[in-house]
Amino acid sequence: MAATNKAPLFDTNISKDQCKDTGMAMVLILLLVGYFLENTLFYHTAIFALLINMIIPKIYYPVAILWFGLSNILGAVMSKVILTIVFFVVVVPIGFLRKIAGKDPMKLKPWKKNDQSVMKVRNHTFTAKDLEKPY
Repeated sequence: MAATNKAPLFDTNISKDQCKDTGMAMVLILLLVGYFLENTLFYHTAIFALLINMIIPKIYYPVAILWFGLSNILGAVMSKVILTIVFFVVVVPIGFLRKIAGKDPMKLKPWKKNDQSVMKVRNHTFTAKDLEKPY
């Protein structure tokens, strides 16, 4: 069986700084929930979570694995969704407009009308001068 080089979605190699970042995100979430629910219990919990984050940030290690794993999944999915939206909102309408306007930059209409091959026979002997500047 061939080995794959794809990174796992839920990477377990989490650094101390990533644990701190996760702790700060949890504090922010607790503060926002407390604000929107108008419940001071969440503020007290946020203060406690902040103290824990400053003293022992590695305690957020399991949460960090989940947090960064979900961010990887979201990144993988949302990039495809955004590119799909851009394709259907920008590229497809421009293609329709060019089709309606009768643009044919690749000159496909003459090729389709003709039964002959589009390849041109070119009897040419290449010399050293031809290879000096190939482009």
